[in-house]
Formats: sequence, structure tokens, C-alpha cells
Amino acid sequence: MALENASKSYLKSPCADPDQKLTWLKITIAIAFICSFGLSWKLWISSRLFPLSPISNLLPVVPFPLDYIWFFLLLGLALAIIIVNHPRAFIFAFLTLAGLLALWDQTRWQPWFYQYMFMLAALAVFARKKPEAQNRLTALNGCRLIMIFTYLWSGLQKLNANFVNETWPDMAGPMLRFLPEAVRQLPSFVILIIPLLEVAIAVGLITRKHRNACVVMAIATHIVILILLIGSGENIVVWPWNIAMALFVVILFWQDKETGYRKIIMVNPFHALILLMFGILPALSLIDLWDSYLSAALYSGNTDQAVIYVSPTVIDRLPAAIHPHIWQSTKPYFLDINRWAYGELNVPVYPEPRVYKKVTEQICKYAQNSSDDVRLRIKEKPNPFTGTRKSEYYDCDHL
Repeated sequence: MALENASKSYLKSPCADPDQKLTWLKITIAIAFICSFGLSWKLWISSRLFPLSPISNLLPVVPFPLDYIWFFLLLGLALAIIIVNHPRAFIFAFLTLAGLLALWDQTRWQPWFYQYMFMLAALAVFARKKPEAQNRLTALNGCRLIMIFTYLWSGLQKLNANFVNETWPDMAGPMLRFLPEAVRQLPSFVILIIPLLEVAIAVGLITRKHRNACVVMAIATHIVILILLIGSGENIVVWPWNIAMALFVVILFWQDKETGYRKIIMVNPFHALILLMFGILPALSLIDLWDSYLSAALYSGNTDQAVIYVSPTVIDRLPAAIHPHIWQSTKPYFLDINRWAYGELNVPVYPEPRVYKKVTEQICKYAQNSSDDVRLRIKEKPNPFTGTRKSEYYDCDHL
């Protein structure tokens, strides 16, 4: 009977105690990091074809084997965070090494990496400080704030015609083909329920009354996303992210009837930083003053796109490993930068013009800087109402 009562109590609130929440949170984040690092291991080393995009050309390339040592050291630190009861020192070491490594390549600034880093930082800054009880709650509320803004901006970014007409059909196409024609051809306003649902989840998680219902909706959303991603077989590095997000909402919000919105949006320097980075600055991405992937715009259709037009002469000069990512069925021939990133790094390219230009610089080197044979085309973010995009072109002399 005691065991039965304990089981019911656990199912009702598996992480009632703040210490339990913090423990499961740090374990989930560290495991998610390990899974994502393992699936995208080439992203984290320098010994590869896809060009690095450092924040400054003054940074020297991390040579082999130091790049591998750095990568495996991060995996070891993540494992230590899981095992050690009080891993504050290991978290700070991990954040330092991972943050430094991210300076050498902006494509490493994937949305899951950005979110995990700030959540770990919240645990490291507050979780074991004195007085412990209050700071544990501060750490948890910092993570709650990150989750709420992630759902909010993920939904807002998808409120555009391009998501309805291109991104959603591409994502859902492999699974929708098994459904009746009437279901496959959903009206636009029906598809827009998807981003509005994410916004509703964000708003509901702030409230006590609707919190449990929104946790259930969030879990269901991530299950559907996983099914769609598995069906398409693409971007497997975000599969662990969706599992982690479902666990995060349970750990942070399920059966929490005490934490009101005032506690979540409490005023202290770290929460102010979270409010700035996850709540305010993403609004600037809508006018190209902040990066899309730092604004929850993955799979939103609201990012810059780019291809590199190449002549047959240039194609012959490129490494054979790049050839599968070049469209050669009809002219003009072009290198799909995003497909190249997926093919080699197992992540999408960081969708910013400066990164596209950096990649094109490498192609120009292969082409021996022939301006007539290489052209970068950047398609700007789409008009939210029509989905049309303006294009800019650059040759090797004007990158």
C-alpha cells in the first residue's frame, strides 16, 4: 500500500522538490548536450571541408589534434555534470570551453546550443548559492523564463506566408502523403493554428490555472514534431532537443501551482539578461538587427536563404565530397549551402549573410577567385504576407 501511494504521489508530481527539479534538469541538459554533440561531431572540430565562420579573422584555427581534444573534453565535462552531485565547477568549465569554441564558428550557434548554455548558466549561477532555498527557485525560474520565451518566439516567427506555403509542406509532406487529399490541402488559416498553439503554450505556462494543460499540449506538440522529423529523416540533431523540451516542461511546470508570473519574471541581473536575450532582442530579428537562430526561428520559414551559382569549370575544381550538394540537373548549376551543411555537419547552416559570404569565400578559393564563375545569391527574409523574397548577388570580388 505504501508503495502504491508513493507511485501515485510520484505520478502526480515527479519533481515536487526544488532539489529534485535541479537534479533532473542538469541531467537532462547534459544528456541532451552529449546526444547533440555526438550527432553533430564534425561541427565541433576544425578538420573538415565546410568552412569555419569565426567572429573575427584574427582568431587562429584550432589545429588537429587540439580540436579533437577540446571536443572530447567537453563530452567528459558533460558526463561529469551528470554524475557529480554538486557540479558547479564542472558547469562553469563546460560553459567556458563551449563558449570559447563557439567563437571559432558561428554555425555552432544552433538554437539548442544557445538554449542549453543559458539554462546551464542559470543552474551554475544560482543553484548552490547561499541562501540555498531562494537561489534554487531563482535558478528554476530563470529556466522557466527561457522556456516561455522560446515557445513564444517560435510561434511568432512562424506567423508568415512562407511557413504556410513552403516550410510546413516540406516538413509534413512525407507524413501527409498517407492522409486523405482533403487533409493534405489544409487552408492557410488552419495551418496558422500551429504557431498560435505555440504562443498559447507560452502564455499558458505563465499562468497557474492553465499550466498543466499547456504542459500536455507542449508534450503533444513535441511528439508530433518528432514524428514529422523522423518521417523526413532530416535534422536528426534536433530530435534530442524535442525530447529534452518535453522533459523540461514536465520538470519545470507540471503540477506547479505555487509559482506565479511575478516570481518567474523576478528582477535580478541574470533574469534581466534572460529577458533581454530571449524576450526583447528576438524582436529585432524581424528587422534584421538580431540573428534568426538566436530568436527561435528554426523551421519558421522566416530566415535568409542562399545558394552559390557555379560554372562547370568551378565544379571540376571542387572537392568530390561537395559534388552531391550541387544541383546539376538543369542550369544554372548551384551549390546548396544548407544541404552541404546538413551533409557534412548534420546541422543546418547558420542562416546569416555574413556566414553565407564566408562559405562563398572558400568556394572562390577553389575557383581561383574567378568572379565570372561564382556568384552568391542571398534571398532575404520573406514578406510575411506574400512570402516573396528580394535577392542580393555577390561575386568573388565583392564579398
